[in-house]
Amino acid sequence: MIVTKELLDSTYQDFNFERFRQVDPCGTVYELMKHTDTQLDIELGALLVSMISWGARKVIVPTAIHMLRDEMEWHPAEFIFSGKYLFSYKNAKNQCVYRTLNVPTFKEVCHNLQDNLTGYATMEERLNGLTTKETIREICSWLSPAKVGTMDSSACKRICMFMRWMVRQEMPDLGLWKSRDQRDLYAVMDVHVCDQTRNLLKNKNPTWKACEELTSIFRTWDASDPLKYDIALMRLADQQ
Repeated sequence: MIVTKELLDSTYQDFNFERFRQVDPCGTVYELMKHTDTQLDIELGALLVSMISWGARKVIVPTAIHMLRDEMEWHPAEFIFSGKYLFSYKNAKNQCVYRTLNVPTFKEVCHNLQDNLTGYATMEERLNGLTTKETIREICSWLSPAKVGTMDSSACKRICMFMRWMVRQEMPDLGLWKSRDQRDLYAVMDVHVCDQTRNLLKNKNPTWKACEELTSIFRTWDASDPLKYDIALMRLADQQ
């Protein structure tokens, strides 16, 4: 399939956002929002869901629901700042949270979040003043025990996806961070996206350079909402 602006514009127009929310990890964050309207709860829940968002969605979604509902009781901020995370996943088989993410590593991540966010009402406040690229670097450092990658070694796919959830103002994204501009978001790049857009890219591997290259293309296609093309690419992938 040859990916073009015209194909993605058409695909985006036909997108069933409600159906997508039912099967995508972002839908678990909407489920969280039925139980809390505290911004820090939503931010932390979304971040930890994005952290485990690799692999098959049919496995990610129930894992994320278990984490938010059964381990965190729908209140991620209290879970982290009260230290409840230290006693979480007691019944985890083989000390596994999800795939290669084990319980000790999960607890390290929670400790990092506790350290970096103590004294701030929201994650948005904590990251205020940083560019989008700097923000991605900072969040990658918080999640570093979970090996989400860095710009030196990857396209930081999961963190770019988290940023899309938080900043982009259109469905299916949450648009929670009003202080940021969706025009500054970066493409959600992984091996599948890289393969899909191979005809567009000089960089043929899912690196940060490929992410920047695809982002630049998206911005020329729609400067006001470049990541709508990320949504369209996901729909195309689902159709294949």
